[in-house]
Amino acid sequence: MAVKEEKGEQVVENVEVALGKTGDFFENHKSLIITITAIIVILVLGYFGYQYLYLAPKEKTAAKEMFYSQRYFEMDSMENALNGDGQHPGFLEIADSYGSTKSGKLAHYYSGLIYLHQGNFQEAVAHLEKFKSKDAVLHILSRQALGDAYWELEQTDKALAAYKEGAGKYSNEILTPGIMARMAAVYESLQQYGDAVKVYEDLRNLYPRSVEARNADMMIARLQAKAGK
Repeated sequence: MAVKEEKGEQVVENVEVALGKTGDFFENHKSLIITITAIIVILVLGYFGYQYLYLAPKEKTAAKEMFYSQRYFEMDSMENALNGDGQHPGFLEIADSYGSTKSGKLAHYYSGLIYLHQGNFQEAVAHLEKFKSKDAVLHILSRQALGDAYWELEQTDKALAAYKEGAGKYSNEILTPGIMARMAAVYESLQQYGDAVKVYEDLRNLYPRSVEARNADMMIARLQAKAGK
């Protein structure tokens, strides 16, 4: 019993010593601890303030402004969609003014599509490079458009990288085969026929019901003939 009491007393003594050291540490570094705590609080409050007091209202305004530009885009009135109609801003102004919001980023995507359609490939690249999306469809379509713009600029390595990014992150039964066919076409233009064949084989195996898969065997045979096999 005495041994247990001694052990108990030792534990209490150890705790008291530890608490004493903790108290001494706080006393010696009080200013530093208070400063660090204040910085953490400021950062947390700043983050939530930015998200809810600054970004959220801007997102709401940007989405409202986007309505008119999207309508013009759907009506194939690309000039009004891009530059506005004099009363409402176009995608370019929305992207510039609200670039930190989801709608602002989407405005970059629309701007890139319009420039691609107009044959202004350098501007298309500039805007499409600024757009990223976690939505599978938008991701694939935007990387496909970016690849098309780079391909038109004869920057085949960057075109291929964009197509690979579009085909690799998400899978879509309708869209992915199309971007894979573009990958194969780029490989063929580089005379990398083996890589092109591999893409068509993957396409045929992964998406057998796609339109592109129906022509895969014919494309493979043609590419193998060009490679001399």
